[in-house]
Amino acid sequence: MRKKRIAAAALSVAIFVPATAAQSRTLADIYKTGRVKLVEEVRVADAALPEDAVFRNPRCLAFDAKGRIYVADYDAHHLKVFGPDGKFIKTIGRKGQGPGEFQAPAYVEIGGGRIFVWEAMNRRISILDAEGKFLLSTPYYPGVFGLLIRMRALPDGRLVAYYERGMAEGTASRVPDSQQRVVELLSTEAKPLRVLYEKKVRASQLAWIADYRTYVRVPFPYHPAVAMDVLPAGAIAAGLNEKYEFEILDPDKGRQETFSRPWTPIKVADKDKQDHFAEFKMTVIQGNVKKTLPKAPDYILKNTEFPEAFPPYRSLIADGEGNIWAQVFTEDRASNVFDVFDPRTGFLAKIIVDGATLDRDFAGVPTNRFAGTALWRIERDADEYCSLVKYRLTAAK
Repeated sequence: MRKKRIAAAALSVAIFVPATAAQSRTLADIYKTGRVKLVEEVRVADAALPEDAVFRNPRCLAFDAKGRIYVADYDAHHLKVFGPDGKFIKTIGRKGQGPGEFQAPAYVEIGGGRIFVWEAMNRRISILDAEGKFLLSTPYYPGVFGLLIRMRALPDGRLVAYYERGMAEGTASRVPDSQQRVVELLSTEAKPLRVLYEKKVRASQLAWIADYRTYVRVPFPYHPAVAMDVLPAGAIAAGLNEKYEFEILDPDKGRQETFSRPWTPIKVADKDKQDHFAEFKMTVIQGNVKKTLPKAPDYILKNTEFPEAFPPYRSLIADGEGNIWAQVFTEDRASNVFDVFDPRTGFLAKIIVDGATLDRDFAGVPTNRFAGTALWRIERDADEYCSLVKYRLTAAK
């Protein structure tokens, strides 16, 4: 078990900001100012948690109808539950393969009064009732070298899974040169119903590593890929970011709207390639000791491909009022610039977000989640210690 830090800076801090007139403004009103500030209201760190519930490797967070926050902790093999004020309530589950047990929970979603947990090691979706009692589990695995990229719940309890389609068992020696990215609708019992959106991409490569006699996935940075998220009312935003376009899909009726924006391609420079490899982190076990390699291994350097230009946007994320943020590429490589769309009327505003550091994958990772006019995040410091943080969105002055 990881030891808690004793330094005062490591203590959990909860900051509650009194309501102001600005909070009554809609998010659309704030966006139209062009600059958004994230104001920290709550921060929960390890010092506020029981010893057996400290953050180990939180991967995803979700909210229930009562405003409680559920965090899927991959390495702790359980869910952490917090109140709307960030106060720790309990954990759900423990390590194992039986009913109500988890192995590497990577995604948690809540809809229709049920909790859905996808477990990477058990390759299944476990379904719990609103209080965490086990109901059933369903095998769900995208196939050999498949990749579940995002899982979201609809208000009625159906699920939307975005994944890279893998290969059938026994076919790994026939490695394809492209991948199928799929957005699929699942039933309330996590059974596949139908494909909502599907595109072919070339976003990675399986490289054969002779020393280990296995294939390793080598991701291609900045290559076009599918981006998607689910809006609070249940519509789905999905698009292949090869061009500046995405669709609004009704899970039952199909495509409802298509939005596009003019854009000027930004070339991928040599420095972008160098920065990608410089930021590459890989943890290995050497002599029973976990170590982080100082640089990208040779097979990554040799097999990584870069496009000539960045795609128009990185990923999509829906806010708590149903607007869609598209995290865009910029000439200065800033990661806090977004185009915001109203799903009914189209482009709303371009915004710059201040008050917190947003990484380049902000819109595409499940550790960032909007709830109403707030943003909840899992943040990691330089020592890889995690905190659960709530921000209020305001207009920057």
